[in-house]
Amino acid sequence: MTNEQKVQVRDALLRYVGNFSSQTLAAESLQGISASTIAQVKNNNWELLSDRLWHTIARQVGFYCGEWAPADTGAYLLLRILFSDAQHYAMAYGIAISKGLGKTFTATHYTRENDNTFYIACNEQYNRKAFMHNLIKSAGLEATGTVPQLMEQFTSHITTLDEPLLILDDANKLKDRVLHLVVLLANAMAGKVGIIVMGGNELRMRIVEGVRLKKIGYDEIYKSIGRRFITLGSLGPKDVELVCRANGVYDDDLISHITDACDNNLHTAVQLIHQSQIKMAA
Repeated sequence: MTNEQKVQVRDALLRYVGNFSSQTLAAESLQGISASTIAQVKNNNWELLSDRLWHTIARQVGFYCGEWAPADTGAYLLLRILFSDAQHYAMAYGIAISKGLGKTFTATHYTRENDNTFYIACNEQYNRKAFMHNLIKSAGLEATGTVPQLMEQFTSHITTLDEPLLILDDANKLKDRVLHLVVLLANAMAGKVGIIVMGGNELRMRIVEGVRLKKIGYDEIYKSIGRRFITLGSLGPKDVELVCRANGVYDDDLISHITDACDNNLHTAVQLIHQSQIKMAA
């Protein structure tokens, strides 16, 4: 990662931290990022920070929103429509989207652009209390109390806001008990808060199969998202080209190479675009 990009990551991190009442709370809302790391980035003490750590920070604070220009790919346009619809009309949607189509980029970009939008990247290690702690911290609140108290704290806050939206990314990673908790939250906020529950196709398969097998709680989960999933399976034929051109790559041969080499995955395409930018700058 270049020094210029690190400056942009730092600026994105500082904007992110500004949404919290303290630097400690901001650090606790991030995975693998400590308060001391935030302080190092803030104070330009970068010598001991690895590129891997910089990329970890970048993905979680919306660096691509500043460094990578959004492109009107099929997934980007559809997700923003769904996010907006859920937010303005307090709807709940389940979305199953293949890896590498830009769901996290779109979600973090939308979150940064729209007030009262809260994003959480789900984790397979979350139990119910850890999930609620991270949810509350995403709203910039101090998390205290039992799980029911945390739920009350979060719902009491978010339901007072103007057109709030909650985006749960990678929800397929949540344990059953935590998914059941999401249903309780959805019921408590129904008609007042937009909710997006999204993940890979394994999320759809898990819930649909759970309903078929009559597993406890799965019918309630499916019901909470309207008994359907909106699915996105692959990139459109022009999506990689759109991302390339939006981010300064205009050579047709290079665009064709990136399209062929990325294997239907925008994560790989972004890496290839970045490599081409480094070569062009050399």
